[in-house]
Formats: sequence, C-alpha cells, structure tokens
Amino acid sequence: MMSERKVRYISAIPVTVEAFRNRPCSLPITNPNYVPPTPEEVRALREILGFSQSRVGALIGRTYNKKGCASVSHWEANIESKDYQPMSYSAWKLMLLAAEVIFLDEIIEASEQYRLI
Repeated sequence: MMSERKVRYISAIPVTVEAFRNRPCSLPITNPNYVPPTPEEVRALREILGFSQSRVGALIGRTYNKKGCASVSHWEANIESKDYQPMSYSAWKLMLLAAEVIFLDEIIEASEQYRLI
C-alpha cells in the first residue's frame, strides 16, 4: 500500500517582516552565517515596506527621481544581468530598520560584540 504524500509549496522569498527575521541576510555582518540579500529579497522587503524605488532611494540617500532610483534598480536586477550590483550593507540595514525587521539596539549590541573580538 502506497502512502499519500502531501505536496506543500513554500515561497523561498519572505513575504512578512517575521519571515525576514529568520533570514541570513538579516543577521549582523559580523555573524559568520550572514549572507548578503539577493535581488529578490531586496525587492520583497521594499514591497513589504510599501516603498517605491524612489522612496528607498530617498531613505538611503541615493539619487532618485519620480521614475525611480538607479541604485535600487541595480540591486533588484537579476544576478546574471550586466546591470546587477550588490547592495551595500549599510543601505540594507536601513531598509531592515525601516521595516522593523531589526532594531537599533541589536545593531549596537552586534557592534559592541565585534569590538570585543
């Protein structure tokens, strides 16, 4: 007799703030398990925030206009694309702070731990 298997489809891209809290990209850079965000993670967090590319540009201090922000566009481009550029750690942390995925006291604590190494 064959047992029934239920197939579950889970999106690899987080769709909630809580889901982002468990991602390697949300860890402090000093954590050995930290991994930079993928273009899909950058886009997903921007959408969770409800921000346009222009608004992210304003948040992180990059040049933007009503059509968008070239930096954000590069960060969200397919990794295989010639337009892709990895997102800076500081810009990513600002987005995580804005979405309340991480909190300032966590960043301060991580930097103090790093200082002790």
